[in-house]
Amino acid sequence: MEYNKITLAELGIPESMPMPKRKDWRIGIVGFGGIARGAHVPAYREVGWSVVAVADPDQNALKEAKEKYGIKRLYPDYKSLVADDEVEIIDLCTQPIIREDVVLTCANAKKHIITEKPFATTMEECLRMVDFADRAGIKLAVHQNYRWMRMNYIAHHIVKLNLIGDPFFASIEIFGRQDVDLAKHPFYSRCDGFLTIQWDNHLADLLRYWVGIDAVRVFARTGRMTGQNFNSDNLLVVIADFGNGLTGHILHTELLRSSLSGVECRIDGSKGSITFDFNNNMIIDSSVLGKSVCKLDLSGSSFVSSHAGSMGDFLVAVEEDKEPSVSGKRNLATIRTIVAEDKSARLGGKWIMCSDQSQ
Repeated sequence: MEYNKITLAELGIPESMPMPKRKDWRIGIVGFGGIARGAHVPAYREVGWSVVAVADPDQNALKEAKEKYGIKRLYPDYKSLVADDEVEIIDLCTQPIIREDVVLTCANAKKHIITEKPFATTMEECLRMVDFADRAGIKLAVHQNYRWMRMNYIAHHIVKLNLIGDPFFASIEIFGRQDVDLAKHPFYSRCDGFLTIQWDNHLADLLRYWVGIDAVRVFARTGRMTGQNFNSDNLLVVIADFGNGLTGHILHTELLRSSLSGVECRIDGSKGSITFDFNNNMIIDSSVLGKSVCKLDLSGSSFVSSHAGSMGDFLVAVEEDKEPSVSGKRNLATIRTIVAEDKSARLGGKWIMCSDQSQ
């Protein structure tokens, strides 16, 4: 089908993401595993920020940080890195196991910290970390980097600008094969709640980011296939009730034994719809625009990678002394939602109020 093209400028949407004025931020990374090596360091280098130190108890990780990435300040424990005066910003890239201890150490050292997702696996941990940061007067944020994948960022602005009217349905469908591709992963293949906690914090957070409000209650079911590799169920279906006639939907499977993977998203509103993936394609049909169905044209735009977008937002907040877009406090609503979804799934599918997960 042939579509007319429409640009971000025509839609009144920013053609780039906010970035800090300073280029010489000195970042220290705690935990130098696959996500730090494959995503964080390349993203930061792309925009000119320096990773000056790494902490990891694994000597092989420290060796790679030195030999492959040229990082000279290497520590076997995170406390030494936090105490290093050359480090201004802490980037926590471990699994959630030591989140709370690292945040407390940063609070005591008065150093700002952004952590990988999920913020934590319980509300109690999250609330304590928010309290640590508030008492110390430091910035605390969470890498919900999917918000800075360019189509997700654009979808948020389309809804915010009322270009499709009032949304009544928002949907994410992901068809993946991590049950095969990550079958031997030492953490993901063995953990509980792989889709509901480790993965769905991305998707539950996206729904609330797109529509601008938080879910009131959720219903979730999980499933598995005979012979799957992961301990956790690797199929998830969620219905999220946002109230006021707005429903969210998530279908996520990582069980594919084929190459037919992909991402399909849509938001339907009272004056139009958008369909899109996370990075490259968006179709817009809106009576507000007074045009026929259009395909988004990204000509003239300049978007950094999602991890640079996430860190960029955090550094802007530090520069301007304001709350990060995904501060620990703001991320509590996402954690409440995924904890409720996990509870619903464990009960075999039952409506759970998100407000009940406050403690």
